[in-house]
Amino acid sequence: MTDDQKTTVIEYAQTLNSNIPTDETDALLVFTVDEVTDRVLLYLNTDTIADNLLRIIANLVVSAYNKADSTHDATSTESGVSIVKDQGQTVHFGGYKQYFATASDDELMDGFTGLLKRYRRVQVVGQ
Repeated sequence: MTDDQKTTVIEYAQTLNSNIPTDETDALLVFTVDEVTDRVLLYLNTDTIADNLLRIIANLVVSAYNKADSTHDATSTESGVSIVKDQGQTVHFGGYKQYFATASDDELMDGFTGLLKRYRRVQVVGQ
């Protein structure tokens, strides 16, 4: 993916979800774009992304970003304490997970494989 394409995907993603930061150096956003792009390239069996796929990738980025961001820290490990009760008050600490490490392609590209399938190159073995 070229830098221009990456910028376009980030702009589309920010249009779709105003909670996505406008700072293109946000670590989670950059990682999400790179991860989604890598998985799409692997799924399509290609080395380049066509410009007509950028909106689809932006939708995937928004979905993945929302799921990763809901864990509050996509790189942290599982939390040991989940609920603390004291004098009638309950505090719940969500279990953190490594979303991208555990998310399958089917989960990450949920609903979009049908759109991407027509752009998929056939794997050729041999010459």
